[in-house]
Amino acid sequence: MNVKTELTRNDVIFFIDMIDSVWSPNFKPQIFKQKPYYKILNQKNSDDYKRFLGVYKAIRHVLTERELTVLDEIYGVNKEASQLKTIAAILNISPERVRQISKEAENKLAKKLLSQIKKCN
Repeated sequence: MNVKTELTRNDVIFFIDMIDSVWSPNFKPQIFKQKPYYKILNQKNSDDYKRFLGVYKAIRHVLTERELTVLDEIYGVNKEASQLKTIAAILNISPERVRQISKEAENKLAKKLLSQIKKCN
């Protein structure tokens, strides 16, 4: 199911901030910092989680099948969020590789989102 919704600039910035992307205008580099979205993954009824997932679902069509699987598991799309170890076991790869795939996928999403809002301006 490919959900097409009109994303606002604020929604895009919110999502990019939540994934702690270097592409965010609000990015502040910190070593070993937990990504902000981890705070909302267990709050499925919160407005922030719904907003985060809404942006993700609107742009996820740019991801590969493996990237989709990893991010869907991490974000808890249609179920509870999974830990890296669990995802690694499902895909038969290391937890470090899962982390790398998620980072690459989130960067891909951030770049695509930013390119879309630049086209609208």
